[in-house]
Parts: sequence; C-alpha cells; structure tokens
Amino acid sequence: MEKSVDKLYNVKKIRLERAKQGKNIRELADLAKLDPKTVSRIEKQKVIPRPQTIGKIAAALGKNYEDFFCQVR
Repeated sequence: MEKSVDKLYNVKKIRLERAKQGKNIRELADLAKLDPKTVSRIEKQKVIPRPQTIGKIAAALGKNYEDFFCQVR
C-alpha cells in the first residue's frame, strides 16, 4: 500500500494556518525546533513527516495534532 503525504496529513492546512498567523517558514521552524528545510519539504509534500514532527508543528501553531490529519470518508 503506497503512502503519500496528502493521504496522511493535510499539509495545506499547515501552510494556511502558518500564513494566517503571519509566520514564515523560518519562524515556524524555530518555534517547532525543526530545521526550516524540513518544514519547507513538508509543506511542498516532498516528505512524509513523522507523527512527532507534525506534533511539534501543531504545538508551534497552537493547534492540536489531530487538526492536521486528513479526514477519512
């Protein structure tokens, strides 16, 4: 079974929430204690992030981890 970023997490929500809060990638990365390249790759759907990484990003944005899961239909 093939995994893809868009099937696990809604990374568009990460980008939208970051922009809504007026943060750039570097600011979000600093708050989440991640490398800015990692955040950029996640937003561009180049990598499948680990759950811990999504948790760090969610916390840095003041959101719940579950807010970035894709909804199952």
